[in-house]
Formats: sequence, C-alpha cells, structure tokens
Amino acid sequence: MPGAPRRCAGTSRCRSTRRSLSPLPAKAAASRGRNPYPRPSGPEDRSESVQTLPAALRHWARQTPDRVVLRHGTEHLTYAELDASVDRVAASLAARGAGKGDRVVLIGLNSMAWITAYLACLRLGIVVAPANNRLSPSQLSDQCDRLEARAVLHDAAHADLVREVPRPGRAVIELGDLVRTAQGGESTVPDVPVPQDIALISFTSGTTGAPKGAVLSHEALYKGALAVAEFHGSTQDDSTLILVPVFHNTGFNDQFGHMLVAGGCTHLLTKYRTGDAIAELRERPVTFLAAVPSILRMLMMSDEAEHIYGPAAKLFFGGSPMPAAWIDELLGRWPHLRLTHAYGLSEFTSICSFLPHELVASKGESVGLPAPRVQLKVVDDQGREQPPGQPGEVWVAGPTRMTGYWRQPALTEQKFRGQWLRTGDLGHLDGDGLLWLTGRVDDVINRGGEKVLPSYVESCIAQRPDVGQVVVFGIEDPVLQQRVAAAVEPRPDSVFNEHAARNHLAARLPDYAVPERWVIYEKLPLTASGKVDRREVARQFPDSTEG
Repeated sequence: MPGAPRRCAGTSRCRSTRRSLSPLPAKAAASRGRNPYPRPSGPEDRSESVQTLPAALRHWARQTPDRVVLRHGTEHLTYAELDASVDRVAASLAARGAGKGDRVVLIGLNSMAWITAYLACLRLGIVVAPANNRLSPSQLSDQCDRLEARAVLHDAAHADLVREVPRPGRAVIELGDLVRTAQGGESTVPDVPVPQDIALISFTSGTTGAPKGAVLSHEALYKGALAVAEFHGSTQDDSTLILVPVFHNTGFNDQFGHMLVAGGCTHLLTKYRTGDAIAELRERPVTFLAAVPSILRMLMMSDEAEHIYGPAAKLFFGGSPMPAAWIDELLGRWPHLRLTHAYGLSEFTSICSFLPHELVASKGESVGLPAPRVQLKVVDDQGREQPPGQPGEVWVAGPTRMTGYWRQPALTEQKFRGQWLRTGDLGHLDGDGLLWLTGRVDDVINRGGEKVLPSYVESCIAQRPDVGQVVVFGIEDPVLQQRVAAAVEPRPDSVFNEHAARNHLAARLPDYAVPERWVIYEKLPLTASGKVDRREVARQFPDSTEG
C-alpha cells in the first residue's frame, strides 16, 4: 500500500546522489555576544522557499524520492512515501474540521505514526503540542484545557490514559487508525504556514514549578534543526537513532528535524531500554548519536559498547555536563568519534551553543560557542554584561527564541529583556568566548552563606572509578539553611566506598562543599528526557535514609 511502512534490510545508508550541507568549520574563539559561525548556503539545490520542516520534506521527496527517511525496526518509509502519507493524514484532519491555528495534543511512544501526524499538523498550520508520555490523567487534562485543544492524537499504548481525560467538544483519535484510514485517499495538501506562524507549543518538564508552554514558530523549528545540521556538516549519508522520547526537543528537533533538513535518515526506538538500544544499534548502526550523558554512560558500560560507538562518526551530548573522566574514557576507547557538547533550552527551540569536538578532550565541561545565528552573553543581577571570568546569568538571543509562554504574559515579560531571553542558568565566559555553566539560579545550594554549585561537586565525584552516576542536592537544615548531600549509582560490579570518596573530595573542594550525607541507589531516577532527576532524589531523601 503506498505510504505504508515497508520491510527492509536495515542498512543505515540509503540510495541516491549525495547532496550535502556546506560543512561548518569549528572555531575555537569568538567575541562575546557575536555568532562565530559563517552562515552556509545549505544544500546545493534547496530553493529559498524552503523555510519550514514540511517544505523540507516536500523538497527531498521531489529531489530524492526513493531515499529512506524513517526506520522503525525492519520497517521503513522513503521521502516520497512519507510526504504522500503526511498529505493524506493532513487531508483527513482537515476533513474533521481541524485547521490553521487550532491546537492539537500529540501523545505516544516513538513511532512512524507519531512522526506522520506531527508533520501533517505542521503542514496544515495546526499548532501541535507534543505531550510527555508519562503525564498523569489530571496533568494531561490540564494541558488540554489550557490549550483549548481541538483534538488529542494518541497511540494504542496511551488509550487508557486518554480515556480518563474529559473531552467536551474535543476529538480523540488513535494514531494508528488515523494513518491507516487516511491511506485510502489521494491528496496533495499545500504547505499552509509561513515562517512566522506558531508551529508548536513545547511544555517544560516542570522541574522548577508548573509546566509552562513555550510557543515556537515554524522559523524557530526550521532554523533550530538547520543549526544542528550546519554545525555537524550533516549530509544525506547521515543517520541517527532517537533514544529519547520523540516529544522531547532533542527528539523532534535536534535529531528528526536535523535529519529532515539534511535529507538524512532517522531510526526510531519505541522506548528507551538499554538492551533494546544495544540490539537496535548492533543490527542497524547509525552515524550520529545524541543523548544525555547518563544514557551514553549506560551504553559505554555495556559489554556491547564496541558495536554502538565503533560505527558512529559523531556523538552529541547535552542536558547536563559529562564528567571529564567519562570523556577521557570515551575518547580513549573510540578516538575516531567527533564528540560535541551542546547546551539548549525548550524556550529556545533547543540548541544555544556547541563545543567543537577539537576542544572536548581539553575543555569538555564547557558548552562552547554560540550556535549559528545565536547571540549569547553573561550578565549580573542588574542586567550588565560581565567581562570574561565573571559569573552571572546566561542570556541568549536569536530566531529560535520562543515568542512567549502560552497565555502567560506576565511570566513571558519576566523572561524577556528586549531581544534577549533570560535562561535562568548560571555561568561565565572565558577569554576565548567559551561558555562554562555552573548550575541553575535555583539549584545553587546555600550552606550557611557559602554557595555550592552541584554540577562541579558531581564532576569531582564522577572521577571515582566506582561511580556510575551521581547527583548532588541540598537538604534543608534549621541552622545552615541547607546542607550538601549526594546520591550515587555505583558502576556495575563495583561497591561504592564513601570513605575513599570523602578523601578524594577533601583534596579538591572546600570542606563546606563535601557532601555530608550519602545515599546509594541501584538505579537513580531519571526525567523523561533521560537526565538524573535531581528534584525527585531530593524529594525521596528522607525515605531513602530511614533505618
């Protein structure tokens, strides 16, 4: 059936003439606040009319229709097949009364149907709101109500969840049914949106309060994806496996959007499990891997690590710093990898800065230089730009900045300063213009007036050979306000030695920064994006230390 997934042999290389983005030379230094990267022209044959992700799909469907764009296990879709399927699903949604400006919530595990519905919404000008697939019924209901959602699109795995959500005047459609029933029709739907139209509302994880909906334009999605492709010099020969949930910015932008803009191939893992990821990468290797350090660490410690990192060419990490000891091990075992550190925000579509691979071995905990078309500066609490070496809050500006929080003008006003977005992250720029993050404004531990930055303490603890993962957090204290605590997940087949860890830290940290309380976890809790959940560990702390 045209547009339906087909069986394939599973190779990560796809047929057709190579067309590439102009490689972007990495530079080691930049003036503060200025984008250090030249703007490349993009693929040789891309017209200036390609300014949105749906238009990028149409472009490659015409230029290289038989090249594979999506894989899920042994099934695949070509660019022409995906483009046609997106048209038919878009026509089906339009027939149900959905149109430009309507909000549609999309929830489900990673699948071809999710991607197809996502692109169909974008093509119609529908504002899509990818939902965290770990939401409770009350959270999903609240999100739908706040958006005044016209419809909820869900997969079979979330049917029970969606069934508990009130639906007055709201269509509820199962993704598999939507895609299957749309296949019988033939339709060519024009791309409705223009770059300035609202494309997507990305809800934050809510770790600093109630989730907020960052409103992103079509221009932001396209240029955010293009920035990743430009920086890595990605071509149609590149491929990636999405390990994180696709609703996350890393999934729909840094990986799928990036590959769509470059004309490459995206592989989907239904849901992250280390064993499943290893099996998939062994069977169908990819050139580009992206994940938070905790996931990359789990893959590194696997007996099958050679089958994961050996075939890869580029490795991209972000979300939290990667300890220097992990970087040394990674590059020592696979020196061919082009390892890149990145920093991004939901409110900025995703990527704000990249650390070029040439600097990762020596300055791996820096998040690098501004991404293409991004401006960046560090300011004090009065908004005055700080000189190199002086700490402050990181502010960013560029076309991928959100237009605001959905129907929260007061909160939007707090985050904006003219063209600048206040990130809430602390850091400093060095003399070469490299950005070094030291924590969140609200993560800093205040121990009797002494400020402790968890990320630095974590980096020191991670140097220990018996440590797999670690998170440092503050616990309330009636006298000092807070004390420092650490939760450790030991490395497999190792026993964590608290006494040795304390001695290790005493030689590297002031005494007030050495954790006073330690908790051992078999597995640390993770957020939906795969990062260690600092706030959940802190919440569990009283229970985890009983007895």
